[in-house]
Amino acid sequence: MRLAGKRALVTGAGAGIGRAVAARFAREGARVVVNDLNRDSCESAVASIRTAGGEAHCLVADVRRQADVEQLLERAALCLGGLDILVNNAGIEIVRPITELTEQDWDALMSVNVKGVFFGCKHGIPILERSGGGAVINMASVAGLIGWPLLSAYCASKGAVIQLTKALAQEYKGRSVRFNALCPMLVESDLGQRFIDGYNAYGIPVMDALRARQVRLATVEEVAAAAVFLASDESGFVNGHALVLDNGGSSG
Repeated sequence: MRLAGKRALVTGAGAGIGRAVAARFAREGARVVVNDLNRDSCESAVASIRTAGGEAHCLVADVRRQADVEQLLERAALCLGGLDILVNNAGIEIVRPITELTEQDWDALMSVNVKGVFFGCKHGIPILERSGGGAVINMASVAGLIGWPLLSAYCASKGAVIQLTKALAQEYKGRSVRFNALCPMLVESDLGQRFIDGYNAYGIPVMDALRARQVRLATVEEVAAAAVFLASDESGFVNGHALVLDNGGSSG
């Protein structure tokens, strides 16, 4: 098992990509803390992991609140006896023309997608260092690398996550913690479906655009497989990288 003995925390892991990542980590031998804002979703994800024979624990916290994140990381480390892997996955989307975005929309999106990652890194890095080092994986998006219509705020937030990841890789180069970002395109998940529905509401058939590029939706399992690589010792020389998962859709 590629993560045998590792201790991991995955935020926003009650559903979608985060849930798949937590489940795959557990199958690869990691002991996992599942975080979500929704207790029912969190406990459901934990129950699924335990049923499959893995070890998992539910901790409810709001990544928008610094005190919550600080306490979450401390409790996760206490629960697991340290921390080797931190996946800052929690995120939200807004599909809307910039002229229709409100200040509240912008603040809500940045609060989860950017500030949540900042809080996770700020309070997670010292715990990872005390635990002997490890890997931070920040969930970004292809939208952080290229522009998408109706996603100005989302693109800005994911671009910020990528640059934060790269800056931290420089800041901690030569030390015991690595930082990488995952950048999927559209994914088969509730969030992915909300993207599609949002585009459809504005008369933009986003699936037709993807098919024109010969791109399909990624599965959550494919994203989870990439997360295992970045979390494992196999990627020990990978640091400051934004790993694109899009079947070549953004390459030309």
